[in-house]
Amino acid sequence: MFDFNCDLAQSYGAFNNDKEYETAKYASSINISAGFHAGDPMKIREALLYAKENNVSIAAHIGYPDIQGFGKRKINLSPEELEAVVIYQVGAIMNYAKTFDLEIENVRCHGALKEEINSNPESAKIVASAIVKICPWLNLIIQNYEFKELIESTGIKTALEAEFTENSSIREIRELEHKPDTIHFSSPDDIKRAYDIIKPSPINYNRVQSQI
Repeated sequence: MFDFNCDLAQSYGAFNNDKEYETAKYASSINISAGFHAGDPMKIREALLYAKENNVSIAAHIGYPDIQGFGKRKINLSPEELEAVVIYQVGAIMNYAKTFDLEIENVRCHGALKEEINSNPESAKIVASAIVKICPWLNLIIQNYEFKELIESTGIKTALEAEFTENSSIREIRELEHKPDTIHFSSPDDIKRAYDIIKPSPINYNRVQSQI
C-alpha cells in the first residue's frame, strides 16, 4: 500500500487556491489547513465535505500563527505557546470533522513549522507531545527519518514523507534509503504524472512499514 497526500483549504476569504482540488483528485489523503497559516471556516468545511464524498483520509495541517506570511516565517514561541498553537489547531480540525461523522488520522506541519520539527529535536518533541494530549492515535507526518524514534517516544506513530517535485520520479523515491510511507504533492501536473505510474490508496499509519 502507498499514499499520495496534498494540502486543501489553503485559501482565506477572497484569496483562493484554484489548483488544490485539481491535485486532490489524484490524492488518497488530504491535509486540511487549520486557520493559522491559511484556511477559514468555510474553506475548511468545503475540504471536509470533499473528504467525505471521496473517501480520503484526513490530516490536520498546522502551522505558526502567520496568516500574513502563509506560515513560512519562523515565529519564536515558548514551549507552552508552541504546545498551545498545536492543540488549538488539531482540536479545531478534529472537532469540525466530527460534525460530518469524520475522523482525522494524521497531523502534517506546514512551512516554517515543518522545517522546525524536522531540524530541531526539542520542537519536534513538543509538537508530538501536544498531539498525544489530544489523541494518542493520531500520527505525525515527518521528513527526517532520524527523528522517528525521538517522536515515537512521546507515544504517537510517525509517517515518513517524501516531497514530489517536477524533477522527481517514482523510481527515485523507491530507491531512497529510507522508503517513505506517503508522498506529498503540490502540483496537479506532478501528481498526474505519478498517478499514471502507480495508484495510491489511504494508509493506516499505525501499521507503518516501508509502503512503497
